[in-house]
Amino acid sequence: MKNKTLPLALIFFSLILILLNFILQGNELDTGFWMRISSSVLLILAMLVTLHGQKKQK
Repeated sequence: MKNKTLPLALIFFSLILILLNFILQGNELDTGFWMRISSSVLLILAMLVTLHGQKKQK
């Protein structure tokens, strides 16, 4: 149960951070903004791969 909950929680919080970045950033879409977005997306992809690997293992 814990193995599945943590990746799902990280995906959820990463999505919230992406939305907050778009809302709070405003018109300034500089390099730092895109780096934060890309790191959140990569974290989501890593957690999806982890969930897929755990599902395959069982």
